Amino acid sequence: MCGVLPLFAAGVPGLGGGYLTTGLFGAYGPVLADDARTADALVAAAIDRSRARKARFLVVKALGAEPPAGGFEPLDHWVIAKLALAPDPETVWRRFRDKTRNAIRKGQRSGLAVRVGHAYLEGFYDVLAENMHRKGAPIYGRSLFEELLRALGSRGEIVTLEHGGRTVSGALVIRFGDVATVPFASSRPSSFHLNPNNLLYWEIISRSCRAGARTLDFGRSLRDSTALSFKLGWGAATEAQPMFVRALRGAAPRFDVAAPSIRFLTGLWRSLPRTVADALGPAVCRRWLA
Repeated sequence: MCGVLPLFAAGVPGLGGGYLTTGLFGAYGPVLADDARTADALVAAAIDRSRARKARFLVVKALGAEPPAGGFEPLDHWVIAKLALAPDPETVWRRFRDKTRNAIRKGQRSGLAVRVGHAYLEGFYDVLAENMHRKGAPIYGRSLFEELLRALGSRGEIVTLEHGGRTVSGALVIRFGDVATVPFASSRPSSFHLNPNNLLYWEIISRSCRAGARTLDFGRSLRDSTALSFKLGWGAATEAQPMFVRALRGAAPRFDVAAPSIRFLTGLWRSLPRTVADALGPAVCRRWLA
C-alpha cells in the first residue's frame, strides 16, 4: 500500500446534481501518498471514476494550499484553527487571556454538570439538531453518529453539559495519535447566559491534555466568521484548508454561503417546524450534501 484517496458520492449521478468528494460532511480528505507519482495516479483515478459516474464535479478537501493536480480550482473560504496543548492542563490555562478564564469560571459557577460517554449521544444530537435548524442547515441522521462512535470505539467521545437535567451543550471529540479534533460542537442559545461553550471547550482541552494529546484541532471554519473568532480567542492559530474543485460538466460550483440562492434556502429551512426539519434533514444530507 503506497497511497489512499477516499471518495464519497453525493447526489444522483446523471441527473445534474451528482458529484464526488474526498471528505464527507466537512471532514478533511487529502491525497495520502508516498510520492508525487502515486498521488498523481490517485487523482487521475478519482477523475476517471467521477466521469464514469457522470458526476458534475470532483471535490478534493486538501490540507495546505497546493492543488492536487492541474485543472482544479481553489475555493479558499475556510481555515482550520489549532491550539497547542501540554501534558498539564494548567500550563494551557495560564496561556489564556483573563477574559477567557473568567468566562470558564462563570460556566463552572452556573450549575452546569459535565457528562462524558457514548451514552450521552441522544442529548448531544438534540442540541446539534436545534443548532443546525437555527442556522438553516439540514441535520445529519443520528445513525451517522451511532456508526461513528461504534467504529471509533475509545477514540471517539461525547462530552456534554447538563443544566437542570437537560443537555444544553455537547461535542463529539475524536483522538488519533497526539491530536484531538472536534468536528461537531454546539450549545442551545437559551443557555448562552451560562457560558456553556467556554466550559465545554475547557473540559475538552483538559481531558485531551490528560489523554496525551498535544494539539486540539477545533475543526474547519469560514474565514471571518463568529465561530472562528471564538476559536481564536483561545489562542489558536489558523491553517489554510481550501477545497479544490474540478469541473467535469458545466461550471465549477462556488460553495458561497453568501450567495442569494443559499440565503434563500437557509431561510426556507429555518421556517420549517423543527420536527419537520429533523425528519427531512437526514434524507437531504444523504442524497445531496457532502
